[in-house]
Amino acid sequence: MATLVKTKTVAEVLRVAPKTVQTWVRKYQIPVQTNDRGHYLYDHKAIDRLQSVKSTQMPEENEGFVERETKPPYGEAEKRMDDILRRLDHLEQMIEQKADEVVSFQLLKHRQELDEVQSSLAVMDDNLKHLQNDKVESQRKLEGPKKERGKLANMFLFSS
Repeated sequence: MATLVKTKTVAEVLRVAPKTVQTWVRKYQIPVQTNDRGHYLYDHKAIDRLQSVKSTQMPEENEGFVERETKPPYGEAEKRMDDILRRLDHLEQMIEQKADEVVSFQLLKHRQELDEVQSSLAVMDDNLKHLQNDKVESQRKLEGPKKERGKLANMFLFSS
């Protein structure tokens, strides 16, 4: 009888995550046995098949650790930082300019609205004056002409 191993052991041999091994078993329908708890058990044939799946799925992976990119020299990092700061200053200037443009636009809009209100008030003032004049004229018509006193009567009224 062949030796059967668990998913964790196969994952360590293949240098992948156990979930990756389980996914490949389901995706590529690799025949494996299960124990009484439903866990996969792999024989030598299944492990070979998984190894070939890995080589097709991860062809560029090298054995061992991949070295991380080395840090740039101090001078280069300083140049990058200066470039970032210069770009940030430029963006701040653009934002300030845009804000100024927005405020100017809003001020012009408010000025137009104030001009419209002012012209409406002027029209209303003219209309009010015409209404007052019409009212005064209609009252004069209702009262009729005033009787004028003679000059002689006026002279006697003021002298006491």
